[in-house]
Amino acid sequence: MASQKEISSTEKLLDLIRSEKAEEEAVSSLKSPSPGKITSPSFSSFLSGRSSLSVGIDIGYHHLHLIKVEKTGDDQWELLDYRRVPFRTDAPSGTPEFTNFLKFELDKFIGPARGVKVWANMSSARVEVASVRIPKVPKKQLENAVFWTAKRTISFEEKDVVFDFNIEGEVVEGGAEKLAVMVYAAPKKEVAKLQDLFVDIGYPLDGLTIAPFGIQNIFKSDWLPAFEQTVATLYIGRSWSRIDVFSKGDLVMTRGIRTGLNSMTEELMEGYNEQAERGTPQGSETPYMEMEEAREVLYGLSPDSPDIDEMMQRFDLDDASVMNLIRPALDRLVRQVERTFQHYTVTLGNERIDKIYVSTAMNTYRPIVDYIGDELGTDRDLLDPIDPAVPQVGGITSGVCVSDRVTFGPALGAALSDFQRTPNLLFTYKDKTRRYNIAKGNKTIFLSLSVILVVFVGILFVLGTMADKKKTVLANLERQLQQGMQVDEKVIPIFVSKIERDRQYIRRYSDRYRGLAVVREISTVTPPNIRLLNLSVHMGDLNSPRASKEGGSLAIEGFVSGDVDSLEDNLVEYVLKLQSSPAFRQAKIKRSSIETFDDRDVLRFTLTVKLV
Repeated sequence: MASQKEISSTEKLLDLIRSEKAEEEAVSSLKSPSPGKITSPSFSSFLSGRSSLSVGIDIGYHHLHLIKVEKTGDDQWELLDYRRVPFRTDAPSGTPEFTNFLKFELDKFIGPARGVKVWANMSSARVEVASVRIPKVPKKQLENAVFWTAKRTISFEEKDVVFDFNIEGEVVEGGAEKLAVMVYAAPKKEVAKLQDLFVDIGYPLDGLTIAPFGIQNIFKSDWLPAFEQTVATLYIGRSWSRIDVFSKGDLVMTRGIRTGLNSMTEELMEGYNEQAERGTPQGSETPYMEMEEAREVLYGLSPDSPDIDEMMQRFDLDDASVMNLIRPALDRLVRQVERTFQHYTVTLGNERIDKIYVSTAMNTYRPIVDYIGDELGTDRDLLDPIDPAVPQVGGITSGVCVSDRVTFGPALGAALSDFQRTPNLLFTYKDKTRRYNIAKGNKTIFLSLSVILVVFVGILFVLGTMADKKKTVLANLERQLQQGMQVDEKVIPIFVSKIERDRQYIRRYSDRYRGLAVVREISTVTPPNIRLLNLSVHMGDLNSPRASKEGGSLAIEGFVSGDVDSLEDNLVEYVLKLQSSPAFRQAKIKRSSIETFDDRDVLRFTLTVKLV
């Protein structure tokens, strides 16, 4: 066990703050007779940075995407930086080399900034998401109703997944009022794996979400102008696609479609080879198209892709003929999207969908986007949230091609995450319920102590009033004595004795309830992230003549939870709060150490506080 003389790093930091504060106050006293309170600049800037900067991370198929944004106002953001880094071939995912690669890139991207919020995406293909309707039930039954309705809608084993839900609001279905709920279940092992990865590299995640909820952030923050509309987003992936519907920014429907770029590649290859076989004269040869060649042709349609003119000439193809060959797969995709729209508008009775945003795993090709919009009969556009024309971007992406910009959508959505509106796989409804119960208990204790304190203050007020009346009588007697009036000397000792008894009576009441006042003050200044385990008050010998001069002492034992890097800073802030309280004269850290509590690192501490 460390000796009491040993000074921890926290105590050193406190001593430094105290010395800087004393020096600043000394300088200020030379300039003004009434110096104000000095605040450490580094500490205030730390708080400012912590609340405004956020980094979004998306580990894609071939690239790592990083986005840094700053909160400039109430749900107003500004793009600060972005980076798209190709994965190293010698550092596949899941290896120590990949871990080192990720740490190196984050160190370079985030830099020395402290307190930056870090959110990441996990693959939405690994997460079951569904919108369900439940009857309106009492609050105590809500969790069970959501859970069992979700079990009937999506398949999962509770022990194997992280399950959470988000209440979207009231709806009318079949003439009955119901609650619309978005439920989702992610593999627990995958969540733990990603969480551990970022802990290992020194960037513990504040949150973990998926792309649909990230796009919801983009709309809810009004980064793209769709907050007052009903819009859809279509992501065309390699082996699957995903259609999401957003109403006034809220994700209200999501659906996976088993048609993607691979289906278009197969249609292109098979369609071309069938046409070649039918149109080839006897005895002549036509090049046979392989799957990889078909993929290269399809992906090469974009003007942002490498030039494939030689391959197009070899197969005697142009853009129009390629579009004709992939049209059957495109039509299947459009029909699935169309059925989703009909289900949302006709079956569920919702408003029409005003616009569709499209993004793909290949470089963007505008004719595909226009074809989808024309077939659906709706306005269409690319999902390009870091377009230089977006005011929050400020033109810093003007040198980036549209295909690269589109790939930043999921990372931007993660960076715009907020604990209040963004579903977080690291902080589910169970964690929220636990925090709510703790806060409710603390509030009950605080209110109870406040009531007790009000009662005692009332008693002290009455006693003080009585004492003031006695003092008035004594003052009148003294004034009469000074004016030479005849006063019976036998009466004076009686009044003096009575006043002394009243003073002792008031002092006893004050000493009796002093401990409660101390406890109430401690509960007021203690923040939610600090939990107190033991609190002992030593008032000293109240009958001793030195007691009123020396006061008492207070021993506090507890722990600080939260971000490991800021535990000691939070303890410093707590000690400074105690020292600034009118109830205490001095607060000092007796010991502090990092310990594990409920599978997380906390800073356990013991403080000694002298009472006024």
